[in-house]
Amino acid sequence: MAYQQAIFKDQEFKTRILLSLQSSLPNEIDWAFNTLIKFSYASENFSLDFIPTLIDLLLNFTVDFFQQQIEANQATTDVFCSKAQQESYERVLQVFHILRNFSFLEMNIRRLATHERLLFLLMKGIALPPNSQYGELSRHCLDILENIAPQVSLGSREDPYLTTMIHLLFTNDRAYILGAIRALTRVAVTETNERVLGYADADVIQRMAQFLMIDDEELAAATLEYLYQYSSLRGNFSAQLIRGYPGNLVGLLTGFLSYKSSLAPPSTSAIGTLHGIPAAQMIKVPESTASQKPTIPDLTNYQYLDEPYRCLGWLKDQLLNGSEADKITLKDIFTEYQKLFGTEKPLGLKEFYTVLKIAFPQPPSVEESFNGPEPVNTVLCNVKLSPTRRRDGKMND
Repeated sequence: MAYQQAIFKDQEFKTRILLSLQSSLPNEIDWAFNTLIKFSYASENFSLDFIPTLIDLLLNFTVDFFQQQIEANQATTDVFCSKAQQESYERVLQVFHILRNFSFLEMNIRRLATHERLLFLLMKGIALPPNSQYGELSRHCLDILENIAPQVSLGSREDPYLTTMIHLLFTNDRAYILGAIRALTRVAVTETNERVLGYADADVIQRMAQFLMIDDEELAAATLEYLYQYSSLRGNFSAQLIRGYPGNLVGLLTGFLSYKSSLAPPSTSAIGTLHGIPAAQMIKVPESTASQKPTIPDLTNYQYLDEPYRCLGWLKDQLLNGSEADKITLKDIFTEYQKLFGTEKPLGLKEFYTVLKIAFPQPPSVEESFNGPEPVNTVLCNVKLSPTRRRDGKMND
């Protein structure tokens, strides 16, 4: 592919940037960073190949931060720091801000994706807690990892890129989850990665099942795009998906066919994605369409719904969020569910609990108990019986 000539593509610009980044004068370094931040944001056709050493020169400014501050203070969540530490962190933010901007240009993706030193530091940055004082740095790292995904080559299922993205799926941070789903979708477009990604991970399938049952259109769209991409790979992913998905997968996916998006007008083309980004996200939404709310199953008449929506509707009818003092045994509520729907293919205990903790999130202690030897005896927290619950699954007159 032939790209347009880069603006500022002259020896004088290149020399000035290189000399300033290697200068010992603070004002020269500040000039270089301020120029690169503005330039990387405004440029639409600048290739990093024009300044091959630029990435390493920028990363040199992160050495002290990662070696001293992070490694020495990784066990603390103290938000206070010295002026020198704050200045060091701000410089690191500038480094990854510049690289993030360049990563949005397709011509730079391969160079960034194959830069081992950069990948190593991105993994260190993304490992920082999202709620720490380094949250902005982590988000910059995630954006870069997402953008370079189409050019990332996975060596195995234990590849740091893959394990890091899968780990982010199980965090409680929405931005991390969305970024991870999109990165995993994009990395699957590379044919050489099929041998690694063509086999389903049962835990990931379970997690994706949870995302599809959350009333979040952007999250659902990203999840469906992921499932579409992976089900097209050679391997056993599709078969594993059908076997491992809790509830009625076909019914759930069929329901999305009538889903009216609030993000974009309906598309007449099935080819609407670029490296895993739904085309709907890049279309300006007409006012009339934006006013439409997403149509989700009416959980009121849950007895007529397919699983897992039937279970979700029943739980919403039977239970309410409670205080720390409110507790219910999983066995009691699961027995009632089976008694009502026992002849109509109800969910198993594991799938039932998956739906329940989506409707009524449970603390880690409950999760640990459920994964123990007697999951049915798990005591649920922060939940209580609804005084207006239906006893037979039918509407009260």
